[in-house]
Amino acid sequence: MDLAAVATELYALPPSEFTSARNEKAKAARSAGESLVAKQIGRLPKPSAAAWAANLLARHRPEDVARVLDLGAELRIAQELLDSEAIRRLGPERQKLVTAIVREGRALARDFGGSVSEAAAADLEQTLRAGMADPGAAAAVRSGQLVRALASNGIDPVDLTDAVAVPGSLHEPAPPPAPGVRGERAPQRDDDERRRVEAERAQEREQARAERDEAERSLRLAEAELADAESSAADVAARREHLAGQLAELKERLAGLEGEVAAVEREAGYAERTRKLAARVAEQERRAARLARERLDRLS
Repeated sequence: MDLAAVATELYALPPSEFTSARNEKAKAARSAGESLVAKQIGRLPKPSAAAWAANLLARHRPEDVARVLDLGAELRIAQELLDSEAIRRLGPERQKLVTAIVREGRALARDFGGSVSEAAAADLEQTLRAGMADPGAAAAVRSGQLVRALASNGIDPVDLTDAVAVPGSLHEPAPPPAPGVRGERAPQRDDDERRRVEAERAQEREQARAERDEAERSLRLAEAELADAESSAADVAARREHLAGQLAELKERLAGLEGEVAAVEREAGYAERTRKLAARVAEQERRAARLARERLDRLS
C-alpha cells in the first residue's frame, strides 16, 4: 500500500469523513500485513478547511492549479529579470486567476458536501499565493496532501513544516521559461539559467534529504516494531512453556487422583458390603436377645 497515494485520496475527502476513512485505510493496511504503513496512516492529521479545498482543487482541477502555479513561476522569473513589462502584464492576470480558482474551490467544497467559510477562503487564497511565490510551496499545493494553509511574505522561503502529509513524496517540475525576455538580455538569461539550475539542484538536495529523513524515520519505526514483536514473541513463548509445564503437572495429578478415586470406590464398595453384613448380624442378635428376655420373663 502506497502511503502517498492513500494520503492523496484521504485529503480530498470532506473533513467530516476523514477520520473514519483514515481508520478504515489503516485497518486495511494492518489486515494486509503492512503494520508500519498502518501506523503511518493512523498518524495522518485531519486537514484544515482551506487545506482541504486546496487538495480538492489539486485532485479535481489540476489544470486550473497548474495555470495558477505556472503563472507564479513566470512572475518570479520576470521579477528576477526586472522585466517590468512582463510584471505589469502578469500582475493583473495573477489576481484574476487566484480569485477564480478560490471561487472554484468553494464551489467544489459544496459539491463534495462541505463548505469553505470566508476566513477559510482567505487562507486558501494565501495558500495559492504562497505556491505562486515559492517552488517548494507550489509542489506542496500540487501534491493534494496539504494539512494546513500556507503563507508567504514574498521574501523568505515558505515554511512547509508539518504542512504536507507525506513530505518525501513532493516533486517540483522545472519552472517554465521566462516570459517576454528580449534578445539583448542574453547574459542576464544565462545568469538566470544558472540560478534556476542551482535552485533546482538545491531543491533536489532538499527533497533527497527529506526522502532520506523519511526513510530513516520509517526504518526506526520498523526496527522499533520489530523489537516489540520479538519481545512479544519471547513473552508468548515463555508463557506457552510455563503453561505446558503446568498442564503436564495437572495431567499427572489428574492421573493420580483418578487412581485414588478408583481405590476409594473399591473401598466404598467393600465398606458397604461389610455394613450390610454387620446390619444382618446385628438384627439376628437383637432378635436372639429379645427371645432370651421373653423366655426369662416366662420363667420368672
